[in-house]
Amino acid sequence: MLGSRNLREIVEKNLDKLQEDLSVKIDKKNPDKIHAIEATGCTRFAYYERRDPLPSDNVSKISSLLGNAMRHSFGNTRGEYKVEGLSLEVNADLIIADEFVVRFEVVQTLPEVPHPRHLLYLNACLFAFNKDEGFLIYMTAEGKTVEFSVTKNNRMFEEVIRRARVLSTLLKDGKAPIVEPSELCLNCRYYERCYARKQVKDEGTGFILEEIFKPKK
Repeated sequence: MLGSRNLREIVEKNLDKLQEDLSVKIDKKNPDKIHAIEATGCTRFAYYERRDPLPSDNVSKISSLLGNAMRHSFGNTRGEYKVEGLSLEVNADLIIADEFVVRFEVVQTLPEVPHPRHLLYLNACLFAFNKDEGFLIYMTAEGKTVEFSVTKNNRMFEEVIRRARVLSTLLKDGKAPIVEPSELCLNCRYYERCYARKQVKDEGTGFILEEIFKPKK
């Protein structure tokens, strides 16, 4: 009978293998090939993932597996847009009627407006596949959905190309991109590399609040 420790190791190794098989394929050794998922997200995160990666925790692995497994079930078509020595790569979840590009995003709660990084990514797909319109569909674990229509936009694509060029140049120079503060930082495994923090001793005493709100003499 397997011990709990051996069983955990076996499960984690299989999770790692499955994640590797389903994850977006990025040529991390070639700085002239940038995936749109890198250019539309935090470029500092993308830099560390290529140059000095940290392992994902199990929560991140499982969340990634759920999204990637769904994408592969739809087809997950790969595309590419080349411009002046730079290759921008994309993955589209679905192309419907050879006309519309569809991208799915699994979220905890349905957004009222699309997330900017998701809009930029889907727009990059439109250019890579030479399509004029796409649909961004958000889904929750409970099966609730909301969709947004996205029309091809030159200015948004120019921004993605600019960010891809910056990342490509910094990878070649071995210099990390500037910090891009956002809500994503809170759960990022590279948080400590971007932000210095010092925990106050005797946490829970509330001495700072007591000092602020104490009665004035």
